Amino acid sequence: MKAVTVFLNRAQVTNVGKGMVDAGVTELVLDGLPSQLDERSVQVNPTGSVTLLSVRYEQNYLIGSQKPRETEQLEDSLKSYTGQIRSLTDQREVLQKEEAMLQANQSIGGSQTGITAARLKEVADFYRARLLSIRKEMQTVDIRLEILKARQTRFANQLNTVRVQGQKSTSKVIVAVKATSRTQVGLEVTYLVYNAGWEPIYDIRATGAQGPVQLQYKANVHQNTGVNWDNVQLTLATTNPAEGAQKPELEPQRLEMAPLIKRSVKFTRPVIKKDEEVRQLNEVVVTGYGVTRDAAAPATSTADFTEAVATTLAAEFKIGIPFSVPSDGEPHTVDVQQHSLTTAYAHTTVPKLDPTAFLVAHLTNWENLKLLPGEANIFLDGTFTGKSVIDPTQTKDTLTLSLGRDQNVVVQRERMKDFQKRSTLGSNIKEQFGYEISLRNTKSTPVTITVEDQIPISTHSDIEVSEVNTNGGKLDKETGKVTWLVTLKPNETVKKNLRFEVKYPKNNRISGL
Repeated sequence: MKAVTVFLNRAQVTNVGKGMVDAGVTELVLDGLPSQLDERSVQVNPTGSVTLLSVRYEQNYLIGSQKPRETEQLEDSLKSYTGQIRSLTDQREVLQKEEAMLQANQSIGGSQTGITAARLKEVADFYRARLLSIRKEMQTVDIRLEILKARQTRFANQLNTVRVQGQKSTSKVIVAVKATSRTQVGLEVTYLVYNAGWEPIYDIRATGAQGPVQLQYKANVHQNTGVNWDNVQLTLATTNPAEGAQKPELEPQRLEMAPLIKRSVKFTRPVIKKDEEVRQLNEVVVTGYGVTRDAAAPATSTADFTEAVATTLAAEFKIGIPFSVPSDGEPHTVDVQQHSLTTAYAHTTVPKLDPTAFLVAHLTNWENLKLLPGEANIFLDGTFTGKSVIDPTQTKDTLTLSLGRDQNVVVQRERMKDFQKRSTLGSNIKEQFGYEISLRNTKSTPVTITVEDQIPISTHSDIEVSEVNTNGGKLDKETGKVTWLVTLKPNETVKKNLRFEVKYPKNNRISGL
């Protein structure tokens, strides 16, 4: 195997081989290929003084009659453990029977015959010593049985795994070439395999003060094709062949009359829950085995040997050193690139949903980094603070990334008691709502924080939102979002108020308040 290009889903493998052919037609066989490959994707490029006649793909379901050495070793070990377990089980059964016999024969002498105290003591000492000995031996046997059964289970599971892998079908490509004389021929065969892919992950390292953010671009690669990729030229591509290449076609959109169906609608007051938004990513895999990271921070990594290449449709990352990925389905991490990004730090809070100040980084000059949506591990001042999400699909010039919670900025949001009146005006009800947001900076340096809240938006002519007072906040009338930009001096507390009134028919219940 020469090279592998791993896509977000699937991978293209390049195999090479060479040999001598005689004059005439010769069939060359490349055997042991993965069974899970797309036979339509097979391409053959011969080199030498030959003519390519045909390419044929076949599945091979035959299993060799000779057992692999690993299977024989596992079977021998399993037999050994099974024999030891059987011997110990027999030993325990004998001890149990001896214990039962002693307990069944504890009567001393007949009913008419007495027994001396010395004799009684002698018999009692015997029973005590033997029963204690039996119990101790049984305890030892039980411990050894537990250990042996655990080993037996591990070896049995491993043997089943090896047997299943050994029974996997393989495939082969048969290439017919024609030569005018005896000559050497080389073959380069490429094909697309399933059960492979890669997923981007990021490490973000920041100081929280002035200075750039260090972004480490990595890939989790895995493959379960049945064939190990050993020391291959690895390329990571940002395309996904599984999505297909055919553009969609619009069908006529026809409007028709439908019968009117009356439905009863029950309005209820919703319960607002705080949920963490999690981005679902495609489960993908890539080739990435054989790179180990020293705890003492090695001088170089695969990122130092990676070349980013812009292709017609996307981008590719060519890893400049040989890489290996076993066929185990497990993720193997590849360092792709490292970047230092110009950054502006700021704070933001949405106290209605979470009364916490979040430190955010506004990253610039990121558009040419070939980033994909993915999960990011955040390290602030060398300490892991949690996970965030990078979303380069946004169209803004600045990429905003949340770095974590800043406990040094205290945020509170409370209902204002003097502004929560409810009154009836004819056929309508008027409710007053008021909230006070308190911000306190316990740092020794100033903090600029963006505060976000909202007023409700009416979707019905009978519902009116009025008397809005944002206390200097900027109101987006289309979304109802209110934004304040507040600068807090060291140890300073600033309060912002938000007030509004809602009028609606008294015979209706309003959802969304």
